[in-house]
Amino acid sequence: MSNADTYAYLIRLLGSLLCGAEPPRPPEGCSASELMHLAQRHSVAGMAYYAAEKLPISEPVASPWRQIRDKALVKDITQQMELESLCAALSGAGIRFLPLKGCVIKGLYPQSDMRTMSDIDILIDERNTAAARGVMEGLGYSCEHFGYDIHDIYYKPPVMNVEIHRSLFGEDGREFGAVFSDPWSMCTHDGMHYSFRPDEFFAYILAHAVKHLEEGGTGIRTIMDLWVCLHSDMKISAERSFELLEPSGRADIARTMAELAEVWFGGKAHSGETLRLEQYIFGSGTYGTVENSALNRIERSGKMGYFMRLIFPTFTHMKEHYPVLNRAPVLLPACWFARLVTKPFVNRRSNMEKLRVLMKK
Repeated sequence: MSNADTYAYLIRLLGSLLCGAEPPRPPEGCSASELMHLAQRHSVAGMAYYAAEKLPISEPVASPWRQIRDKALVKDITQQMELESLCAALSGAGIRFLPLKGCVIKGLYPQSDMRTMSDIDILIDERNTAAARGVMEGLGYSCEHFGYDIHDIYYKPPVMNVEIHRSLFGEDGREFGAVFSDPWSMCTHDGMHYSFRPDEFFAYILAHAVKHLEEGGTGIRTIMDLWVCLHSDMKISAERSFELLEPSGRADIARTMAELAEVWFGGKAHSGETLRLEQYIFGSGTYGTVENSALNRIERSGKMGYFMRLIFPTFTHMKEHYPVLNRAPVLLPACWFARLVTKPFVNRRSNMEKLRVLMKK
């Protein structure tokens, strides 16, 4: 059985869960072990087990697969409880906040644990980051990363990771910066708790999906999220969401991603664009690959442009990682030098892969 056939069967399994149907029988030659590993690669193994447990799968495969589902259940319960505590604490501190991405999407699935998330993402005003740090530390979180990039990172053992965002997009995804320059105006709110209006929410989910796709690829879960949103009771107007993204120049690829969701989970026929996107995604995994990211950037900027951007990132990018530049832009050359000295020892595998692609291209 080919890899493409295994992908197709996994998508059918997931689709049966979304529609409340009985899972389809596995095609001849389907390896349950390969199916499980593929589902893991795309962060849908816990969900897929709800269908797989109804199929004739041997215990050596079923047992570890069941453990993945059970861990997802426990993590989901923990995250839901922590999110409730976070919302109450931020409200109590007078900090307006906007839960993002998986925090909202998981509530649209048949069961919230079917949609896993690695962390909780929440947007606040930049002026409130210090106050939010006090709130987080008061809740038992340690601050792992503060004051640079577009988010601060907090951790509480054993599984809680929280990203407190100061903006929705940074240097990566900058084409969406103008669209979402004032996300608060796109929201309704109940006290300090803000929520995107439906069309704006879907536009943001699409923008985030496109950003990941162009950075290095994306996975089955992202496309499934789009279908779940469109078929939820949020009453989203996809066309209006696409219109909101027009200034970014990425509305067409967003539309293709939404169309692929209908191909996979709604029975729509493939177009040339959706077929090409499907083939690309099948090689990506949940968050894409370094190789795809490098190839995409080389295609946009050329080989020399990509090389120069690796060595000398833009001032906007550098400010996210070296906050001192906000106060003293003149230090940019020194920060470039510091980055050049330290970068080879950070994310070494990723850096080597980027250089390999650059030399091969």
